[in-house]
Amino acid sequence: MFWAERLRGSSLARRLRNWSVARFPQSRTVTLTQNRIYILPTGAGVGFGVVLLLLLLLAINYENNLSYGLTFLLAGVFVISIIHTYGNLAGLQVSALAGRPCFRGEKAGFTLQLTAAARRDYEQLCLSWDGGTPLMLDLTDERSIQVELSCNAPERGWLDPGPLLVETRFPLGLFRAWTWLDTGLKTLVYPYPVSCGTPPPGEGEGGAEVSALKSRGPEDFQGLARYEKGGSLHQVAWKVYARGQGLHLKQYAGSASEEVWLDWGHWHDVGVEERLSGICYWVLELHQREQPFGVRLPGVVIAPATGEAHRLRVLKALALHGREPQA
Repeated sequence: MFWAERLRGSSLARRLRNWSVARFPQSRTVTLTQNRIYILPTGAGVGFGVVLLLLLLLAINYENNLSYGLTFLLAGVFVISIIHTYGNLAGLQVSALAGRPCFRGEKAGFTLQLTAAARRDYEQLCLSWDGGTPLMLDLTDERSIQVELSCNAPERGWLDPGPLLVETRFPLGLFRAWTWLDTGLKTLVYPYPVSCGTPPPGEGEGGAEVSALKSRGPEDFQGLARYEKGGSLHQVAWKVYARGQGLHLKQYAGSASEEVWLDWGHWHDVGVEERLSGICYWVLELHQREQPFGVRLPGVVIAPATGEAHRLRVLKALALHGREPQA
């Protein structure tokens, strides 16, 4: 078929991609220059070149000046389209900002920032990860934009989306210009939460069944305590804060007896991934209830607490269980 399309997705394309990525160090911010941009004809470009050759043969055979003029005019368009296609990538700055965690089986998002060179417009840019969903965009009215590019997350743990493909066929579709960028972005993929049996009561002082969560009302209020990092914002005494007395958390009677332990050994009749999915489900459920909970995994013990920081710490431990050593 055509050079650009036949190369894409082939073993040769993978070798060229790996060679291209290895030429440059890993970087979160890259400005596209001539040593990073590759360009080849598309199927339409190859067909256009064949038509030009036929027109030239007809002009030579019939010695027709009009045929010569048409051939040279179209040849000029062909050559100029090379310059414009290359120019639609040259000078573009691509910055990889952050990855958005997700659960296994969902799509992980990665935030990218595109910045246009001075007095330059970029149209019909296409960005994609290897095997991900392409994103088409223009960079004309704004000089800098942020976009989120997603890719599949089939396994838990650290997700590396691979090199970023930036390409364009603007303006005529006769040529395809592209480049690969090693951004170094990665994000966490958590186990997919699956509902399972209720965890057992916590051990020792402070143990409680999940189902025994007490409803907190005004009569349960016990006092105030200094705010600590990771504390629930729903328990912050905002009126006290408004009086300039600092951040405090409302304490309720019986709160110490509502701690729940999510113990790895409780789900002994299922596999590793099923256990992680079940624990993940209860992590999200208990966090939503603002109920203190702790987690025991092989080699990892996280003390009971509440708050967003605690939730993220536990989810990270679940995502990396068996993937890499953890403290």
